[in-house]
Amino acid sequence: NLPREERFKPENVILVGLMPGSKEPKTEEINHYLKSIVDELLQLFTRITIPTFECPAGVNVHAALHMVACDIPAARKTSGFTAHNSTCACPRCVRQFTRLPSTNQVDFSGFDYSTWKIHSGLESRLHAEEWKSASTPSERHQLEIENGVRWSQLHRLGYLDLVCGTIIDPMHNLFLGTPKRMMEW
Repeated sequence: NLPREERFKPENVILVGLMPGSKEPKTEEINHYLKSIVDELLQLFTRITIPTFECPAGVNVHAALHMVACDIPAARKTSGFTAHNSTCACPRCVRQFTRLPSTNQVDFSGFDYSTWKIHSGLESRLHAEEWKSASTPSERHQLEIENGVRWSQLHRLGYLDLVCGTIIDPMHNLFLGTPKRMMEW
């Protein structure tokens, strides 16, 4: 309900995407939902002209996606990163975690931040392209284990850095108690 002069400022516009269905979509299904959104975002990035009542000749509209904000499972699936319990659990660094002996649980110990290498958006995109061009499911699975990245339709948005542009929204963090589970206070 903002005044018209405020309503369409970039800081006041948000694109909300909801995926239909009674249950959470599988990782491989997410790209089907994203494809049409990305197709339109690619058009909007290069500008389109939309006629309005006040400007029948049309106004130029230019738009870009700058951030993906969702809970952890949705963020990983949407942006093409492996799950939080994979050996590449962190989408921002290159740290490979091991599995605890005789279990399927990831061992998150051994934090030495001085030796961590940060992922770049370009590096992540190259790994995603490599995953996409893999010819077999087993080859793709091996690349996921090695790199922690799979193809997402969002990789088609060349301007979007999914490493920096994927955030965990505060509502999920606070409402679900994620910070409280992760640290003592």
